[in-house]
Amino acid sequence: MVIITPQDRKSSIWTQDGPSPQILQQLVLLAAEALPVLEKQLMDPRGPGDIRTVFRPPLDMYDVLIRLSPRHIPRHRQAVDSPAASFCRGLLSEPGSSSLMPVLGYDPPQLYLAQLRKAFGELALFFYDQHGGEVIGVLWNPTSFRPQHFKASNTKGHMVVSQSGESVIVPNIEAILEDFAILGEGLVQTVEARSERWTV
Repeated sequence: MVIITPQDRKSSIWTQDGPSPQILQQLVLLAAEALPVLEKQLMDPRGPGDIRTVFRPPLDMYDVLIRLSPRHIPRHRQAVDSPAASFCRGLLSEPGSSSLMPVLGYDPPQLYLAQLRKAFGELALFFYDQHGGEVIGVLWNPTSFRPQHFKASNTKGHMVVSQSGESVIVPNIEAILEDFAILGEGLVQTVEARSERWTV
């Protein structure tokens, strides 16, 4: 993302891949809410406020919460709120040579997130704090809940239902949530559907 001035006449390559207009709108709202908190904390640093509240994501806005096992989060100690217990990696109990090779660049949450976006990117948006986050937030794409005409090439993540005597497809939420858990087996602790926010 970049700041565009009136002198910029061409499109910017920095924003071609994102953020989407919906995410940009959420960023603007978040910035507007964060500004008074930051101003108050910066004007009175010894006051009762906690600047970390700006960096704690509200989970009530998501349609589905995928809770991850802290054991498989490599940057768990970088979280806004340090965990009470964490898992050390890369330390040997005894000094000396070892036949074990270190694993660099292995990040199970990021790999899982890439799989989710590839498989279900047209149905939902996925949000994750890569610095120690334990939750992946899922927002359903509202247009994907509209019944669509049946096409054999468009059945991924959908089920066929009869509506007014016509075969249409709608998202198969139960199967999608089960797929979330299966794709993240060993990494995912729970998949929580917050169904009061959406219906098929």
